[in-house]
Amino acid sequence: MASHQETHLIHMTNQIAANLGGGRDEETAAAATCRHLETFWARSMKHRLIATLEHEDGELSPLARRAVTLLAERLAKRHAG
Repeated sequence: MASHQETHLIHMTNQIAANLGGGRDEETAAAATCRHLETFWARSMKHRLIATLEHEDGELSPLARRAVTLLAERLAKRHAG
């Protein structure tokens, strides 16, 4: 079960994805959501959010899950590079 802090991050991410997703195809919307998280969220928030991908409880919307997956990939690439 997600902590209160994780639940709050998930809720905010779902809202951002819904706001940035309107009228866009899923990949464009996921990329825009990812960019928002990457730009405006603190490193600790990003890492806690990425950790929620391990939970299969479906709290992240499909679009938000895709955006967080992209974020995880970008951060891993940056860390490896």
